[in-house]
Amino acid sequence: MEAKILNTPPPELVRTHVPLAPLTTFSIGGAAEYYAEVSDNNSLEIVTQWARENMLPVTVLGGGSNVLVADDGVRGLVIHPTQSHIESVENNTTVTLRVGTGVVWDELVAYTVSEGLWGLENLSGIPGSVGAVPVQNVGAYGVEVSTYITQVHAYDLMDRTMVTLGAAECAFGYRDSIFKREGLGRYVIMEVIFSLSRTPRPLLAYKDLAHTFEEQSSPRLLEIREAVLGIREGKFPDLAVVGTAGSFFKNPIVPASTYTELTTIHPGLPGFPVDEGRVKIPLGWVLEHVLGFKGRTEGSVGLYEKQALVLVNHGGATAEDVTHFAEDIIRCVHDATGIAVEWEVRPLS
Repeated sequence: MEAKILNTPPPELVRTHVPLAPLTTFSIGGAAEYYAEVSDNNSLEIVTQWARENMLPVTVLGGGSNVLVADDGVRGLVIHPTQSHIESVENNTTVTLRVGTGVVWDELVAYTVSEGLWGLENLSGIPGSVGAVPVQNVGAYGVEVSTYITQVHAYDLMDRTMVTLGAAECAFGYRDSIFKREGLGRYVIMEVIFSLSRTPRPLLAYKDLAHTFEEQSSPRLLEIREAVLGIREGKFPDLAVVGTAGSFFKNPIVPASTYTELTTIHPGLPGFPVDEGRVKIPLGWVLEHVLGFKGRTEGSVGLYEKQALVLVNHGGATAEDVTHFAEDIIRCVHDATGIAVEWEVRPLS
């Protein structure tokens, strides 16, 4: 049921009943009750003030990756920030980048590579916008973006003011941050500040990258980017053809003792130390080698044939279909291994 609106939204900023499926990489879900694209702080303050006066919840939608929109759509106001600036400041061997939340993530990575800035190259090819990156603490191929984020500038919906959160205040964790926990629904990220290096620092510990460059000790930035894009092409579907939110589940982190027990039952189970006493297990391996689920399909939903961690929409799937399929996968993993699995994808309703 729609909320009773006390005053009409500013027509130049807010639209009604905007379909969200075309704005997400999953191509699933209903419409936004109200929808606003904001390109500056003033527009943001106007639309959030209107939402507050009408007691409407506010949801932020970035590039549309890593989310699953409910079949009934999203109640309240959906805000899509569009700031697209990239500003750089030289600091001897490092460079500070101020990047608008609406910049396409991979376009930023391509820019840093072209400018000879080290740090983000292993994160090439990840879909979505810059504003979503700190929320998820995006990571891939041995790199987490939090390593290079120094500040996040955001609008605080509770205090009604722009705030700056330092890296420590963002409370980054594995695919986690304050923006997914106590800050959920409180902040609208408008700008992200990165610190990158001009000193070559290739990070090639990830197996496929190590294999690619085993005879090359000092690969160039562009070579690393192209290698990562090639690896991703072999593991992830073409978003122009198949709907997906990327890796649907988090790779579980378990006590080292649990990992040791699991290796006696499932020889060959990979594990990567996270810190003292904890190990990260690649869930894709479990889905493929323990359960045999790689390529498993149920109706229009399935696990991608090249990477079992990726859940795909073969066409016509609903959010309910995806939820049922995902929860069944979680139950099967727990029954087979005792491992608790969580969604990485964020549901919106």
